[in-house]
Amino acid sequence: MSRCSFSSLPAETVFSILKAVLEDIVQDDMMITPEVEHQMLAGGLPFTHTMALVCRRWRDIVYSAPELWTRIFWIISVPEMEGHHHINSQLEKSGSYPIHLTIFNSWSHKRGIRVILHCIAPHLQRLKSLRMANFYEAHNQPHLDTLKGYAPQLQSLQLTDGKHIHHCTNLKSRLKLDCPALRIFHVDKIVAYNLNHEWLKSNLTHVESMTISCGSGSDGRTCSVQAVGLCRTLEAVPRRIPCLTLDNLQLSESGMASINQAGVKIGADQVILRESIDALAAIEDICQTIVIEQCDSIHDLQRISLPSSLRSLELVGCESEEPRRVPDTRTWDGDTVTITDSHSSCIEIILHLLGAPFNDHSCSLWCNVTTLKLVANGDFVLNLPMTLLKAMISSRQGAAGQDNSSGKNEEDRVELESVSPLMVFHVHGGQPLSLEERTWFEKRVKDFVWDYKRE
Repeated sequence: MSRCSFSSLPAETVFSILKAVLEDIVQDDMMITPEVEHQMLAGGLPFTHTMALVCRRWRDIVYSAPELWTRIFWIISVPEMEGHHHINSQLEKSGSYPIHLTIFNSWSHKRGIRVILHCIAPHLQRLKSLRMANFYEAHNQPHLDTLKGYAPQLQSLQLTDGKHIHHCTNLKSRLKLDCPALRIFHVDKIVAYNLNHEWLKSNLTHVESMTISCGSGSDGRTCSVQAVGLCRTLEAVPRRIPCLTLDNLQLSESGMASINQAGVKIGADQVILRESIDALAAIEDICQTIVIEQCDSIHDLQRISLPSSLRSLELVGCESEEPRRVPDTRTWDGDTVTITDSHSSCIEIILHLLGAPFNDHSCSLWCNVTTLKLVANGDFVLNLPMTLLKAMISSRQGAAGQDNSSGKNEEDRVELESVSPLMVFHVHGGQPLSLEERTWFEKRVKDFVWDYKRE
């Protein structure tokens, strides 16, 4: 087979490759945490400029293809007129194609965002995605009023402030875009709390993913009034949200009490809780899937009730403190648990909730779970507690009457009633398993898979 160098590829092929890469980056832009290779650092060159520097042929291809100039990524850290020239230049290069605009504002360049918004205002009808980070000045001043009008192609709108939203003195919602095609909506909690409900009803008819960010660390603490207001904002969305992400939403006991007193709930088909699981008790009962990400307090699951209709629980990148007592009566009727890239401390807590004895006490609070999946992605390697795993499986078997156990711990302990045995147990990325151990699991679990990381 003859070899073909990249430089000999037809111009059309090179263009198609570059366009595919650009589309992948644009899709990644719409995620909450873009991949590292797609993030832009101050002073770096956008994708299209970088490709144009490869060689003269590539430069000619890039500069003759307006589709490749549709992702405009700008960090406001330059003089006002220079930013004006850059944005106008790229808008011109993109022709009449839909554009994707990302703006990172700077605390020391307060006027820059006004210039950018004035530049893009005439192009609203071809705006397909808009991300603005550190936009506090545009929210505090009437700059967002510049973006007023019909944006029929806008599918992704992300307005996040980072840590400066508390500088705002005027929190009245300034969103006046008419964007009925919106699918992805990401805002900070203060903006979400102040959103005009009529605007939500008009523009979130087709929303697929909504994210509310609450800041990092203690910034995530949400007062009672805001907690109730966020629930009312979500209720104003005209459709049931397919996927809702709550990023570090921390609720106090008084906040939960206010939510219950107001008779409001957090509703979505799938809810992703990042860092904090305080909002678990506020999720409505008909939620189908809950995903907990990057949380180091999984031990709190033993004190928080899960929604009654929840079928699937996923934990990603989680840790836990060591339990100090037998879990209480917070039962759950779901059937599937998936744990991905999580510390062994997190896995141990879940195994106890599934029935592994704790200080000689057996208490399976999640009686109906029949599927457990443990997954390691990339370089992550699961460190699985084999003794606890076997104890959990044996305990559930005994409670279900599948071995000689009576369903009651012999040393007086908590009776296990109506417990389903584990039917599906998949491990992807665990430690190597001996033949003896593999045989043990295969005899006790109907659908057993154990893949391990190879050096």
